[in-house]
Amino acid sequence: MRIGTTPRAAWIVGTGLLLLAAGCDALAIRFAPEKTANPAVTALSDQAKQTFWQALHEGRYEQLPEALRLLTAAYLENPRQPEISLLLAHAHLWAIAERARIREPDPRITDHAILAEKYFSEAYRLNPQDHRIPGWLGGIKLALGQIHQDERLTREGYFMLHDAIDRFPEFNYFSAGYVLSSRPKEDDKFLEGLEDMWQNLDLCAGEKLDRRNLDYRKFMAQETTNGPKRVCWNSRIAPHNFEGFFLNMGDMLVKNGEVEPARKIYAIAKLSKGYESWSYKSLLEERIAQADERAGQFHAPDPTHHPEIMFNSAYSCTACHAK
Repeated sequence: MRIGTTPRAAWIVGTGLLLLAAGCDALAIRFAPEKTANPAVTALSDQAKQTFWQALHEGRYEQLPEALRLLTAAYLENPRQPEISLLLAHAHLWAIAERARIREPDPRITDHAILAEKYFSEAYRLNPQDHRIPGWLGGIKLALGQIHQDERLTREGYFMLHDAIDRFPEFNYFSAGYVLSSRPKEDDKFLEGLEDMWQNLDLCAGEKLDRRNLDYRKFMAQETTNGPKRVCWNSRIAPHNFEGFFLNMGDMLVKNGEVEPARKIYAIAKLSKGYESWSYKSLLEERIAQADERAGQFHAPDPTHHPEIMFNSAYSCTACHAK
């Protein structure tokens, strides 16, 4: 009897063909060419970038929809342009990060986190040498894990943040610490985030700091626009990065009940050459004056009665990036 003429033989042959087809599918997917970067720019991409940076540097959240429209159009024009992918990710991140600006809460705001993850992933595929991106991507994955109660995704984001620290510690200690600042003050992850901020500060200073008797004035001469430590200072992209760092770190110390260290950390922001032009100067000075009161408010059992910190505020991005 010939092979294939019995039901069993036919089943064996049919199964083999299905497995072969499945194997071919897997191989076809595995050996598909990688998506590669095409850095070509156009009039549309230039307009999109200019619109985004103008909105961010002027703190104009209301212009974000137009920036998103143009960046999305530029991405569709060239989905392999690394800078457009990255800015599109940041635009979606800004949308959800400063959602406190929105008068009428909209649950659909969380969709921006999904889109931010998508475009940060695209940007990193196209520019894997930019080791800032895993810090942003890890943070957004952590947020999505919490939004969707997905512990696997939460852990993925957390460990990606740690990998990012290994790759670019001067930048990603802050990325990790900032995201973890939103955790309850009794949470070990909040304390870990606070330690990340201290580690970041040690790296920027170039030495282990005396946390109780901190005098940062002697380190101000190290300001640079080159090398890894450029991210410790103000720049064209983040005109008040220095001030924003110390606003956030002071908030975390107050939340932890460390009032006097917090006052010293807040005051370091005043050493910046750009401090007098900073839009949030008066807010920082209020933080110093109200540090004791604010620290006490963090003892309230209902977290909704806790005072505002920089993370998730209406200035969580613009405190560093607005001129």
